[in-house]
Amino acid sequence: MKTLVLILWVVSALMAQEISPLPSAKSLSSVEKIDTPFEIEKLKLVWAKRIELMRSNGIIPLIDIESSFNPGKFDLVEYAKMMDASSVALIAFSPQIGDDAYEKEAKVWHDAPRSLLNADPYRYVPTTTAGIYPSWTKEPVRFVKETIAKATKDNYPLLGEFEFRHYPSPRHVKRNELYRDVNIPIDSEAGHLLFAYAQRSGKSFQIHYEAEDALFEPLEKMLQIYPNAKVIWCHLAQIRYSNRAQHYTPEFIRGLMERHPNLYFDLAFGDANSIYKPSGEYHATIWSKRNVLKPEWAKLIEEYPYRFLTAFDIGGDRHDELLEKVEVSRDVLKNLSPKTQEIIAYKAFWKLVFGEDI
Repeated sequence: MKTLVLILWVVSALMAQEISPLPSAKSLSSVEKIDTPFEIEKLKLVWAKRIELMRSNGIIPLIDIESSFNPGKFDLVEYAKMMDASSVALIAFSPQIGDDAYEKEAKVWHDAPRSLLNADPYRYVPTTTAGIYPSWTKEPVRFVKETIAKATKDNYPLLGEFEFRHYPSPRHVKRNELYRDVNIPIDSEAGHLLFAYAQRSGKSFQIHYEAEDALFEPLEKMLQIYPNAKVIWCHLAQIRYSNRAQHYTPEFIRGLMERHPNLYFDLAFGDANSIYKPSGEYHATIWSKRNVLKPEWAKLIEEYPYRFLTAFDIGGDRHDELLEKVEVSRDVLKNLSPKTQEIIAYKAFWKLVFGEDI
């Protein structure tokens, strides 16, 4: 898989600079922060042109709604080349706060998108700080309050992912980082603050919320209390312990969406061969075999295409997985009708985040 992606990238790389200018700096450390509030209406013109240029090349452009990055370990130029070569129009990159910044400076906010947009306004949608360990996990209320203040003042169009219920990822397990087993009740004070802000602001936010039968009722109650809060539930059909998610089926998700028009899902998950070692199970339960979605999941997506969004789930410890994530996303699209492919790839993002058709 990696070899095929690399070949396609090399063949396409010659066209990269024809799509958008490359950043002049390789590292964010040398880039000044732009003034805020972000001028989203002006940026949308740039982004829409980029999307149209990619479409004219005959390849469906992708917009990634859910990824995060380590600002100190991010090569701007190489990422720009890879994005252009693989027809990734935009990434909603959410900056991560590391242990040192939190422990030494008590940081719960990162201004990296201001540098990122100054260095490269063509490829990134400014997204608020990732709600992950340690800042969110240790101080969820403070974290949400700071996010609300910054998102409002700086005009962020999208809020990052918040880990309410999160099992350690395969990489965390391998490194024995079991502190990434997080359980913050979605109906806690932090949850109510977040949902209430999303309801009154119209900004979407993302939740990592493991598929567990015991968690479905609290989520649905929050969706009922805040019917206009646009919630993106990350990782459709990712089930790491099947005995804890016996009710999670396409029919269950269909019912949730019918009851709650404010609920959306992203399509970031592993490939068909990905096994979650703690349970020993294939946790991307959406596949019937490699590259082929189970018919019942494909049917659900076809029925509600604007409720599903492309996502890569890149993290600060896996920047190098971009091309693999693109391939998995395109494998998903192959299972869908041409019209639905366009919606999932980029139109659903534009409609949800900006309230417009493209």
